[in-house]
Amino acid sequence: MADNIIETTNAHDDEQPAPKKTARKADPLARIVSDVRAAVKELGEFSALATPAHRTQHHLGRSAAWSQQHEAEGTFDSLLLTHAFKAASTGDRESLVQLAAVALAQVENLDGGK
Repeated sequence: MADNIIETTNAHDDEQPAPKKTARKADPLARIVSDVRAAVKELGEFSALATPAHRTQHHLGRSAAWSQQHEAEGTFDSLLLTHAFKAASTGDRESLVQLAAVALAQVENLDGGK
């Protein structure tokens, strides 16, 4: 009858404890977008009339001049102004998104030291 003995082992005795999950760092861009959303709320109501036709070409000329300056120097202000004047002249979504991208990228660069 000794041959009919079944040995059981606790399978959990050999297992290592599960490693603790590390906390995920917050996405810096998500924080920036959250800050921008808060700033938009602070703006409140504002006029958003289209750029008058007599200023459109003037703004495009300024955008082109700042673009040349950016090519020569590579400074942030010239890049920002290139996109700001382009967005002001056209008022289209793509130009505004490009302007926002430049601004958000610079905020991310400034926050990089934190």
